[in-house]
Amino acid sequence: MRPEMKAPMNKVRDKWNRIYSKERLPGMPSAVLTDNADILPTGGVALDLACGLGTNSLFLAARGLEVHAWDISEVAISHLAEQARSLGLNIQTRVVNITAAALPTESYDLVVTSHYLDRSLPPAIMKAARPGGLICYQTFTAEKLVNKGPSNPDFLLQPNELPSFVPGCEILAATDQSHNTNENDPLAGRAFIIARKPGVSDGD
Repeated sequence: MRPEMKAPMNKVRDKWNRIYSKERLPGMPSAVLTDNADILPTGGVALDLACGLGTNSLFLAARGLEVHAWDISEVAISHLAEQARSLGLNIQTRVVNITAAALPTESYDLVVTSHYLDRSLPPAIMKAARPGGLICYQTFTAEKLVNKGPSNPDFLLQPNELPSFVPGCEILAATDQSHNTNENDPLAGRAFIIARKPGVSDGD
């Protein structure tokens, strides 16, 4: 769950492999999921992009979804795969440089992108969601007042930017906590959105 991909792929991978070699505890799932669990599916296939140690993947798989977890870090993916096996959860892990071209078409009932901002991806994420599927974004904003998250504005959401990532979708939940200064709040300095892609899924 990281913000940058502009550096050469090997350097980015090496950086996050070093980080995840030291940081092995997954932590808590993103608030966009836990705060809106009642509107999330309990079946189908989910994609967790830039999954890191897989907190969101573990949360979704425990709800009954088949989860495809992608990240550039072999260390993070190896750790998540081990956890999934030990817990008996259906998580399909993949080490991948996440690009628009890597995303399949109409394959997922839920796509989650948390604390990772690549503005080339939203159109491909829209295509990757099945008709009627959900798209979830959560990350830090340019107006954040907490000293957390990236400082590079390229990796920070601009005011009211998230709706532009999901054009034509039904907005099911959204918040902007840019001015929240409670550093213990998992949403402080962040915004999220959950949108439903137009159309009807095969399971409806």
